Amino acid sequence: MATTFKVPMSKAVLTLFLLAVAAVAAVVAWSFNSGLTWTGICLIAVTGPLSLFYWYMLYITPKRASITVADEGILLAAPPFSSAVIPWASVEKVFPADLAKDEAFKITKTRKYMTFGGYKSGVVEVRDGREAVVVANRTDVLCIQTGERFYLLGPSDLPGFREAVEKSAP
Repeated sequence: MATTFKVPMSKAVLTLFLLAVAAVAAVVAWSFNSGLTWTGICLIAVTGPLSLFYWYMLYITPKRASITVADEGILLAAPPFSSAVIPWASVEKVFPADLAKDEAFKITKTRKYMTFGGYKSGVVEVRDGREAVVVANRTDVLCIQTGERFYLLGPSDLPGFREAVEKSAP
C-alpha cells in the first residue's frame, strides 16, 4: 500500500504574500482615486505579472510536491526542481538529519534549487562533494542514502513519513 506525504509552503509565508498583494491593491485604488492614474497603471503593469509569478512559485509549485512511500520504494515528485524514484534495493542507510545543524549537509553548490520561507526543493552539492536531492519544508529531515546521492526529505508529517519508511523498507 502506498502512502503519500505533502510538502507545502508555510501558511505564514502565503498569508504574508497575500497581505502584500492586498497592500499593493490598496495603493493602486488610492492612486486612481487621488488622480495619479499613471501611477496606478504602472503598479498594475509591474506587480500584476510579478504577483502571478510569485503565486506560482510560492503556492502552486510546493503544492505539487509529494513523497510517496510504496512497497517498491519511494517516489519523489517536486516539479520542476526534482523528481526521483528510489527503489528499496538502492537504499544503503536511512537516518534523521538536521539541515541547520549537521555540517555534513551544508550546501556548497546548487543546481535547479529553490528555497523560500523554510521550503527547499532541488538538487544540491553538500560539503563532502556528493549530490543531494532536497525536498523539505522543515530543517529536520529523514536522510535516505544511496550509492549515488543523499535524499533529504522533510514532509509536513515527518513522524508519519518516518513510520511509513520503517514499515515499507526491507
